[in-house]
Amino acid sequence: MKRKQNWLNHLFNFLAVILGVYLAFLINEKAKNNQDNNESRTLMASLVNDLSEDIRDYEKYQIPVNIQHQQNVESLLNLLLTDSLEAISDQIPAILSVENFAPTTSTYSSMKASGKLGLIDDLALQKSLTGYYEGLAVENIRKGDFQVDYFTNELMTWLTNNVDLTNMQLIHTDELMVFRNKLIIYGSLISQKVESYEMSVESSRVLKLQIESILDSE
Repeated sequence: MKRKQNWLNHLFNFLAVILGVYLAFLINEKAKNNQDNNESRTLMASLVNDLSEDIRDYEKYQIPVNIQHQQNVESLLNLLLTDSLEAISDQIPAILSVENFAPTTSTYSSMKASGKLGLIDDLALQKSLTGYYEGLAVENIRKGDFQVDYFTNELMTWLTNNVDLTNMQLIHTDELMVFRNKLIIYGSLISQKVESYEMSVESSRVLKLQIESILDSE
């Protein structure tokens, strides 16, 4: 009888150990899941903040400023069709500026580099984030860089050779056709960049709503 009781005690002790280990595992797993969920929500909230700031910068400054820049280029192109050299000279300073914008990618880049992009369980959202930050955002930067390169290498080179930059006076009027052709290309680059910025605003809004709907549902 005593042996039977010892056997039962051993069995109960063994089951108690197994149950304790299992409960500890469940508690740790639940704590880990809660931690991951909290971190995921924090990261998504940071993404919403990044997107909100980008939308505001695009709409309040970058798009209007670049549209105005495009209009200044068009005004100069129209003047080049006339014989008003003084008006052309007066308009040249209006095109001597470049405004580019790089979307805020710090949160996404940090998530990807640390492997925390996987904390977002929604695969559709992961795909949307990748498409936006590694697609459209990169395209915006490249278009801006291309505009700067063209402005520096083509327009500024022409202006340096054909304009007295101190007084903004044309000195070689026989090169105006070349200038006009360069401006046509330059205006096209600005137009493409503005279109890309406008696409970014729409994509940012959709992505922001997608993230907010997940945050609200949890």
